Formats: sequence, C-alpha cells, structure tokens
Amino acid sequence: MNPSDREPLPPPDRTPKHDDVSTAADLALLDAYSRAVVSTLEQTRAGVVSLRVQARRGQGAGSGFLITPDGYLLTNSHVVDAGDAISVTLDDGKGYEATRVGADVDTDLALLRIGSATPLPHLRLGESKHLRVGQVVIAIGNPQGLSHTVTTGVVSALGRSLRARNGRLIEGVIQTDASLNPGNSGGPLLDTRAQVVGVNTAIIAGAQSLCFAVPADTARWVVGELLRHGRVRRAWLGVKAQTVPLPRRTVLHHGLDVASAVGVDEVLADGPAQRAGVRAGDRIFGVDGLPTPDVDTLNRVLGGERIDRSVRVDLLRGVDKLSLSLVPAARS
Repeated sequence: MNPSDREPLPPPDRTPKHDDVSTAADLALLDAYSRAVVSTLEQTRAGVVSLRVQARRGQGAGSGFLITPDGYLLTNSHVVDAGDAISVTLDDGKGYEATRVGADVDTDLALLRIGSATPLPHLRLGESKHLRVGQVVIAIGNPQGLSHTVTTGVVSALGRSLRARNGRLIEGVIQTDASLNPGNSGGPLLDTRAQVVGVNTAIIAGAQSLCFAVPADTARWVVGELLRHGRVRRAWLGVKAQTVPLPRRTVLHHGLDVASAVGVDEVLADGPAQRAGVRAGDRIFGVDGLPTPDVDTLNRVLGGERIDRSVRVDLLRGVDKLSLSLVPAARS
C-alpha cells in the first residue's frame, strides 16, 4: 500500500484523565493547607515562649505565649504553681525572669510578666465561640524540651468538660487531635488566621490524639480578672453540698425542669446562705431562674458578676418549694 493512501492517525487525546484531575486537586489542597500552616507559624512563633520552672523538688518545663507587647504572657497554672523561679526563653534565644501576676487553678491558667526595654512580639486572642468542629487548628509548644514544635489537626469537639487539678470543672473545653505531649502545656492553639483560640492544657495518657485546650474566651475573662483584682473572683454561698436525685413525684408536682438538684449537707456559720435562711437538707434547683441540677452547674452559675448582688435561690424544703433572696460573697 502506498503510504499516501493510509488514513491519518487520530490526534492524541489530551482530555485530562480522572486520575490526573484527582492528583492535581490533591496537590492544590495540600498546597493550600501547607500555606495556611506556614503562614500562621511565621506570624506567631516569635510570640511563643518556653518556660523553665525551678522548684524545691526539681525542675519543670512548659510552654507559654506573650499576649501584650509589654511582656504579659499566658501559660497553665499547673506549669508554674510549684515553682520558686520561672525563666522564659523567646524564639530568638533571649532569656528573661518572669514574675507572677496571678493564677486561676479553676481554669488552669496563669498570667506572668517579663520585663523588656523594647516591645515584644505577641499573639492575639481570638474568639473561640466562633470555632466549628472540623476546623483546622495548629499547636505550638515545647514538648519534651523540643522548642517550637508545631503540630496540626482539627477541632474534634466543642463544649467538653474537663476537671481541673483542684477538682472543679472547666467548661466549654476544646478537644483537638493536634498532637500534644508533656511540655506543650500552656502553649497556644491557633486558627489559620494566626489567632489564639485556646490554651493547650491536657492530654489523656495512653489515648491517641485526645487533647484539650481551655477556650480563648475563657482565657480573656481570666486575664481581665487577674489584671483588675489579682485573682479570679467567684461568688460563694457558704454551703457544703452534693448532687442528689429528685423524686419523680416531686418533679412532676412542682413542674420542675430538672431531675436532680444540689443537696445542702451543711450551712457554714455566718455565710451568705445562713444569713438568707438556707438550711441543711434543702435542695437547690435554681439560681435567678437558671436550673442547677448539679454542683458543677451551681459553681458555673455563681460567676463574679453575682458577688454582692441579691440573687433568687429556688429550693425544695421537704415537699415545699421556696424562693429565698441571697447575697453571695466573694469566694476566698
């Protein structure tokens, strides 16, 4: 056959194959993710510090981050509560001695300050109330003494409750799978806008990627209290109590919204509850119309804004429902 009689070959198929499209999309996603992490790190790492705590029983270490240019920094209370001397090292290697401004063991937060002749790089506290499950978060800290280690993950859950070391409940805790290890405590949990959304505080030993952070909204409130008063003020009733179930008949009879209440075991002498007429055996089920089905909820409701203000305490005394006017004091 004459070569000129052959039919021309079809043009090559340049339509992207499915595998090629998937690979390009994966690379684009990876690049966007990497850019977000790198950008956040570049904007924030200078404000993250490592802490060395000297105590009588030995040394400890942890993380922290500056929140003002004049040297105020946040960390965990449990990192510094037993320390006699606290040294702070910045990303550039400069060292400082820190002084305590105040601490709040109920939220496991502590505020320190270092002195500097020039403004210091610092981080911005974001609003943790806008977080969403699945959102990318970035943790920076000093696990096992490895300074400025970066781990990433997502917000695994919101609104968790976590016991502080004094037994009280920290509300609204952020759960994340961004890996944390001993030494990360007190470091920042960041979003991809380079804002602090949480303060890394705890892991569950032996578990995989179950890590927790105190929300930035809580941290902002604690900082304000420590700066104004040197401590976090909480209202106090002057009772010893425990959570008790309520008989279903009582709940239905009074039309209550709770199935349990705060049972008063003891009323402390000359405390707000005694002055208001609260008695041992009473069961408190509400404060200012807010249900208090357990002791933890009662502690949460009794915020600093109720100190020295008259509040309404709803309770059961035997089968009777009563409301008393009570003025909480500041908890010492």
